[in-house]
Amino acid sequence: MKDFSLHRLSYSPGYGDMLGQYHGSTLRKGPDGAWIMVCTDRERYDLPKVTATYAVDHRAVAELATFIAEKNILSLEKRPQSNLFVTDYHPWGWHMDYDATTFGKRERKYWRIEEYQRYSTRDYKLLNELRQRFEALRGEKLSETTEE
Repeated sequence: MKDFSLHRLSYSPGYGDMLGQYHGSTLRKGPDGAWIMVCTDRERYDLPKVTATYAVDHRAVAELATFIAEKNILSLEKRPQSNLFVTDYHPWGWHMDYDATTFGKRERKYWRIEEYQRYSTRDYKLLNELRQRFEALRGEKLSETTEE
């Protein structure tokens, strides 16, 4: 993809959420313009929510964006819906905001995929590599807050 520019990438793993569990990580720029990853976790509704912020190297973000573009990760959005659905489970999902030039016009776009789509073995290999690269971005912990 030509002129792909990543703005935000979020990932939430699959988990059981009958007791109010939550996990999610978002890669974005902080107020100072530097890349950060914000990770939020809560194990149960009656336990505190913990939010940790990590520094992220801008070169690593550029490498991730190149991987996304070169491996055509965006095409995974076009996979058909599956007939699988579980009511007491939060499916994994990816969400991304990016800019791209299409037919000479620069546009902000939103992309999303989730577990309840039909993926091939090759797709799952790409998704696994995307997750590993995404998780490896976390650098030094900048802060951690606990919210009751």
